[in-house]
Amino acid sequence: MEFDLRNTPSLEESVRHSDVVFNLIGRDYPTKNFDLEDVHVEGPERIAEAVAKYDVDRFIHVSSYNADKKSPSKFFRTKARGEEVVRSIFPETTIVRPAPLFGFEDRLLRKLAGATNLLTANHMQERFWPVHVSFPTHLLTRYILMIPPGYRRWQGSLPTD
Repeated sequence: MEFDLRNTPSLEESVRHSDVVFNLIGRDYPTKNFDLEDVHVEGPERIAEAVAKYDVDRFIHVSSYNADKKSPSKFFRTKARGEEVVRSIFPETTIVRPAPLFGFEDRLLRKLAGATNLLTANHMQERFWPVHVSFPTHLLTRYILMIPPGYRRWQGSLPTD
């Protein structure tokens, strides 16, 4: 079903008859139409309000492994604020924090394959193990009933509080 992240009635129409709602919307850079605040905080807020209004059974909000309000990265700060907002509106929200995702011809693979990163990917400052985008999608759809409602976060393979 098509919806507009800034159009509350279209979001409500999208979730009205749902048992489970996934918020997989995210962006690692601002665009001309949406900045990080729009995508990671205000959009999830509208979705959570619609989920609460129509008493949806489960709301799964996909965030980021490194979401942190104190991060120097605006991306991680807005992801953390989005988590707080959805939990304040719909306390039973399950927060999923996957590792960095990659897919066919995406920016992560292109960056790592670039000449500037040939010898020192990420300037040797941080190690990370990205996950193919199909893995969390498969995991969420296949094992959604195994994630107990109300878990605060689900990071990696184990739920955490």
